[in-house]
Amino acid sequence: VVVLFALLTGSSVSVAYVFQASRPGEDAGSPPQTKTISDSLWVSSAGSCKGRCFELEEALPPGCRCDNLCKTYYSCCSDFDEHCLKTAGGFECSEDRCGETRNDDHACHCSEDCLSRGDCCTNYKALCKGDAKWVDGECEEITGPECPAGFIRPPLIMLSVDGFRASYMKKGKAVIPNMEKLIVIFFKGLYPESHGIVGNSMHDPVFDANFNLRGREKLNHRWWGGQPIWITAEKQGVKAGTFFWPWPYVYAVHSEQPDTFGHRLGPFSNELDNPLREIDNVIGQLMNGLKQMNLHRCVNIIVVGDHGMEEAHCDRTEFLSTYPLNVDEINLIPGSLGRIRARDPKSTTCELHSTCKMPTQHFKPYLKQHLPKRLHYANNRRIEDVHLLMERKWHIARKVPENRRHPGRCGFFGDHGFDNKITSMRTIFLGYGPSFMFQTKVAEFENIELYNVMCDLLGLTPAPNNGTHGSLNDMLKAPPFTPTMPEEVTAPTSSDTTSATTYDLGCSCDNE
Repeated sequence: VVVLFALLTGSSVSVAYVFQASRPGEDAGSPPQTKTISDSLWVSSAGSCKGRCFELEEALPPGCRCDNLCKTYYSCCSDFDEHCLKTAGGFECSEDRCGETRNDDHACHCSEDCLSRGDCCTNYKALCKGDAKWVDGECEEITGPECPAGFIRPPLIMLSVDGFRASYMKKGKAVIPNMEKLIVIFFKGLYPESHGIVGNSMHDPVFDANFNLRGREKLNHRWWGGQPIWITAEKQGVKAGTFFWPWPYVYAVHSEQPDTFGHRLGPFSNELDNPLREIDNVIGQLMNGLKQMNLHRCVNIIVVGDHGMEEAHCDRTEFLSTYPLNVDEINLIPGSLGRIRARDPKSTTCELHSTCKMPTQHFKPYLKQHLPKRLHYANNRRIEDVHLLMERKWHIARKVPENRRHPGRCGFFGDHGFDNKITSMRTIFLGYGPSFMFQTKVAEFENIELYNVMCDLLGLTPAPNNGTHGSLNDMLKAPPFTPTMPEEVTAPTSSDTTSATTYDLGCSCDNE
């Protein structure tokens, strides 16, 4: 992953260039493949991005676009890569580039005029002028925002790292020195039943349509529920931009690493150190660039993961074909959580559920209304009726593959999506900036709480959400919202221990 950040204070614009499209190859051990998204078949690519890179206003069809989501919507102008995704010269200065003659084809510059023009590589001052890198400086408490003139509020930059298992932080300064310097807080979980994106693949019975990450249906807004932070910001007059996530007082960037290599190599492979170093280098580039422009005491920064990573392997797979049911009558979303839907909507899923019970099986079958309530994974029509909650490290599939390309070989050694009470599913939260408490660790929390925190950092009124506003006030220096306790409506009375009443709430609990 290479991300080059540039903050242009004069126009209050945050820009992040993200060059990352590697995924595991189809065969184990093959190198990551570069994914190139073709130009749109529906939007004309005529026109130019010269002078328009990452424009704030999206060009409407039939015009081509140069904003940060044009790749996602297959609507970029034909010269978008040439003008907006420059890679020539690399993304950092080297000693032989210091004082170079300006080359406008370079992605960033190391010439003497780069500071005045605002386009230096992020390590220009450190390498060419002898300034200290951010990571080498002393840990300091930022008592208040120190922002250049023209800033209404401290901007918020959020970097989401995919599949960053919390235990990766134990690798320390040898692998992730920049992340080591940031404050560490842990969290887990989210409520997909409320926002409607219940999985990477799903079926909506009302739409009679399927959603997955490869098809164009993912771009249809009818699937999306809830309100993400950047929409809340825009509705309340605060500029926002995202990269790789559905300028700039709030800015979000999502990285596919270390998830891609975590799947391929497993969470305990020494080779995983390389993608972790890449992520840490990105954070180092960001912090050096902010320091170079005297913004490192102005901006609030959040580094957050979406989930952890657990060991997994093809040899630890349950096959539904070994159970007394006809697998041709069902649709199964396979993997670390088996989601089953009958092909015939009129069939009885309860009968299907009752057959999935054998003494040695590595999953627990549930009707969705009986899943542990802490999962918050039932109240949505897109959630299948039957679920197989897998043991950690185990997968579920419909039947044994008939013709494997390479028998005995497995293309993955890690996965996620297991029960979020498992420690390996936990991820990280790092908060840094003038609004965060200094060197403070808080108790673990669910990541649904972060929306309210980000609203507080930006002075926004949160939209309705599943979080508890104010629950993370301990991490903020001056939280703007203080929750109030509900008023008691009945006076306390002494309890009668001789006639205790037992109430059956009708819940199905997971006691493990």
